[in-house]
Amino acid sequence: MTNIINIFKNKSRYTNTIFQRTKKILESNGYQISADFNPNAFLNLVIGGDGTFLNAVHLSNFSSIPFIGINTGHLGFYQEIEVDMLEEFVDALKKHQYKVEELTVLQSKINNKSINAINEVVVKSKKNQIIRLKVFIDGNFIEAYSGDGLIISTPHGSTAYNLSANGAILHQSLNGFQLTPIAPVYSNLNKSLKCPVVLPNDATVEISVSKRDNYHTIFIFDGREFYTKDFKISIGVSPNKINKLILNKNHYWTNIKNKLM
Repeated sequence: MTNIINIFKNKSRYTNTIFQRTKKILESNGYQISADFNPNAFLNLVIGGDGTFLNAVHLSNFSSIPFIGINTGHLGFYQEIEVDMLEEFVDALKKHQYKVEELTVLQSKINNKSINAINEVVVKSKKNQIIRLKVFIDGNFIEAYSGDGLIISTPHGSTAYNLSANGAILHQSLNGFQLTPIAPVYSNLNKSLKCPVVLPNDATVEISVSKRDNYHTIFIFDGREFYTKDFKISIGVSPNKINKLILNKNHYWTNIKNKLM
């Protein structure tokens, strides 16, 4: 194993201060720091908030090198290390006192293009209008949906936008993903889903946008907007995973209690 650590960070002044502190501690313990993504590194260290973590995953092209984060953001659900734990973190790293957990990645296909997401895929209007969608699961027609949109989220993404849309919290160790309606419309003409649907890892969700709504519909992958002339999308679980270092086995429940309740 190499001693190289890739560091990703946001541009805030506070983050840069923590970066300098972290860099000094790591180098004094024999680690080599790379400010650019190095495929030969053994660790991807992210300094910032959840947005910085997601950005690092995308910038590294969903690297198999394990990730861990130092929280200098607001919520920091992905970021396990607080700024007062830097020495403790480096000590645990040197002693290999951690475990590696696999996180689900969603793979979407639009017009022969493949796009990955670690949190969620969102289909919604870019205007203040409802959209009409046809939803298929494993080739079976499920519903003609009308409403603000749909969220397809991973277990770890279930605590983000999905939770705000009244989706369920799925433990990040579960093998599955979730389809959640956003403000569905109910009427004699519309029989939209009233609750989230939890799907197994081998399921595929296909969504087709009605022609009348093509011009104002967008696809969003981890907050990144994607525009296309092809308004059909297929979403499933990728065979690839994201690896994340876990220092504290109770970190997930601590996060739930301290940051979401």
